[in-house]
Amino acid sequence: MKKIILLDSHAIIHRAYHGLPDFSTKSGIPTGGLFGLSSMLIKIISDLKPDYLIACYDLPKPTFRHLAYEGYKGGRAKTDEELISQIKSSREIFKAFSIPVYEAEGFEADDLLGTFSEILKKDKKNKIIIASGDMDTLQLVDKNQVVVFTLKKGINDTIIYDEEKVFERFGFGPENIIDFKGLSGDPSDNIIGISGIGEKTATKLILNFGNIENIYKKLKKSEKDFEEKGFKPRMINLLKEGEEEALFSKELATIKKDVETNFSLPEQNFNESLDLSKIGEVFRKYEFRNLLERLQKNLGLEKKEEDLADGEEEISKEKLKELKLAVHLLNPNISEPTLDDLKNFE
Repeated sequence: MKKIILLDSHAIIHRAYHGLPDFSTKSGIPTGGLFGLSSMLIKIISDLKPDYLIACYDLPKPTFRHLAYEGYKGGRAKTDEELISQIKSSREIFKAFSIPVYEAEGFEADDLLGTFSEILKKDKKNKIIIASGDMDTLQLVDKNQVVVFTLKKGINDTIIYDEEKVFERFGFGPENIIDFKGLSGDPSDNIIGISGIGEKTATKLILNFGNIENIYKKLKKSEKDFEEKGFKPRMINLLKEGEEEALFSKELATIKKDVETNFSLPEQNFNESLDLSKIGEVFRKYEFRNLLERLQKNLGLEKKEEDLADGEEEISKEKLKELKLAVHLLNPNISEPTLDDLKNFE
């Protein structure tokens, strides 16, 4: 079985940026989003042991959803410049990890995740894990073959949603996530849904009558069925008046699965393409103390102090002690300097 991780880059960086707002280099360059992304990659590599990793990006240009609905994502505050700069720099992280990056004009990263999942799941030997901080992707869950690995809180507390877990949380399956959003809306994307219908009512409607199309089919046939299930006349009227909004909101919430793309799995799997020297270089650039050692430890490749070399010569224990003391004098906050700290201050 091949384990393929599809990364919703923007959602992960966004979550990490807001989780680590004060994280920066010693010169004051903000790096919280980049540190969170790097930590998430190490956690994914350690916990999930992937054969392949693929990163998907949003582009700043409008998507087909913005063209269909001017207000799409309209309630969101303007993206911080610091976050924008880290989204741009995040490509360096993926390049260092030899992770291919995909994007498509007119579409969101979610649409690429949906399209790649659809392509990959045709081979039953593929296990697809979508790593995201965005719950929209739960609609892509397919039994135990396509699952979503997401953050519960912070950047370390994670959960994997398979079909059973989606049922456990919502009471219905992944295929009804878009109906749920169509009825109750989604404030984060400024999807309106039906005004006056909240999450509880949306859930009750889905559990009793199925998807939106089926709800309206039954409503037009007989309102009595709805009354018998406890829906009051006011709620039935809201439904009748909101059909167009519900169907349009569902359309906006639906992830595309047929984006034209040149997608293919890399020739080398993740372990074959891994280059620790490239990763170490980018971690040193952004002053991510201990991350390289954490990655090496998780890969079973711990670096020993005696392996550290200066040119062709090995550094003596005494010299190593002096260098560590020098780092501590330059930055008293670092009480136990690592090999990466020595390189950062060389």
